[in-house]
Amino acid sequence: MAISIPAAARSDYVLARAYLSRDCVERRLFDRLDRSARHFHLTVNHRNDDHFDANTDTIAWDPYSALRTTRAGTQSPALGLGHEIAHAVEAPPRETSLQSRSLPRYDNAEERRVIRGSERHAARTLGEGVRYDHRGTAYRVATPVSR
Repeated sequence: MAISIPAAARSDYVLARAYLSRDCVERRLFDRLDRSARHFHLTVNHRNDDHFDANTDTIAWDPYSALRTTRAGTQSPALGLGHEIAHAVEAPPRETSLQSRSLPRYDNAEERRVIRGSERHAARTLGEGVRYDHRGTAYRVATPVSR
């Protein structure tokens, strides 16, 4: 496996991965993660903080932080993990280039790529809310697959 997962987070990760893998696009992202020549690290927090740090190949994830979209939809913490994995498996030069292109509703072209690509596909497959921007309000849930 090309990702280090803290023992305390393993069951949450496994649950989220199984849920997301019901979507073919997310399943391919996990396959890319598993086959990557890079080694990623998952860190877990309880601060509503999901992000990918390309400098350290670290995916930060709060497995109990769901998202209410600006159009009143909801997204599970699992979908937040999938979003960050989509950033992680992108080729670093392309991710950097897209991040440098500012876009009003999405902050940058990389966020738009992920939100309008794999995240949207998975949201529709899994019956979750679709985002039309890089905004929303975090709220606490009982499991990584709750909304």
